[in-house]
Amino acid sequence: MLKYIFQSLIMGKIAKTISSGVIINRSKCPFSKNLKSMHPMKKLIIISILVSVLVLTQSCFEDINDISYQGPPLVEFSHLTHENAFWTNTGSHWSTTILGDVNNASLQVSNLGAQQPTDQEIGYYVAQQLYLDQQSNKLKVEQPEHNNWVFVESTATAGVDYNILDDGVVIIPANNSFGTISIELSPTNNVYLYLVLEKRDLAPSDNYKFFRLTLFPD
Repeated sequence: MLKYIFQSLIMGKIAKTISSGVIINRSKCPFSKNLKSMHPMKKLIIISILVSVLVLTQSCFEDINDISYQGPPLVEFSHLTHENAFWTNTGSHWSTTILGDVNNASLQVSNLGAQQPTDQEIGYYVAQQLYLDQQSNKLKVEQPEHNNWVFVESTATAGVDYNILDDGVVIIPANNSFGTISIELSPTNNVYLYLVLEKRDLAPSDNYKFFRLTLFPD
């Protein structure tokens, strides 16, 4: 909206200037001469400058407006819904801690690209062990080629501390951008869960295909 208002003002100014032959505000404008009395070449130069300013302004506003993701459809973890959750963004994966009363939680998965005309399935699982690449500070499923890494482990036990309620499949409905993972939580001790997205209909983003869930019921 701002772009169109600005363009309208400039176009109106140019039209008024050309039609009247006079540039308004003579005291401040360095080109405060009657355009009708100017040499045709000088008049053409002034008009060209004004048009160039308009074109450049339009391109700048287009660059500002065009900031959405334009790549292929990719999915990633976005947020977890729980009244006692505390978020941490590590830069390579989401990390959430639930303190106190730990019960069922909903974890959202987002499609970064265009919405699809049919339901999209994305797989996920609880990883018992992952590699933390200390050079890039990123979690990885496979062992890095260098030696600067450490193990991270899920200490929660399936069927005791948690239950996956959707068989490890999250569905993003047709013409939608979000799907929901439902997890039943009942930990008796402080435990960690590492969840990993895996490709089915859509591929996971490298940035946020990992999610660490920390449960502190005490």
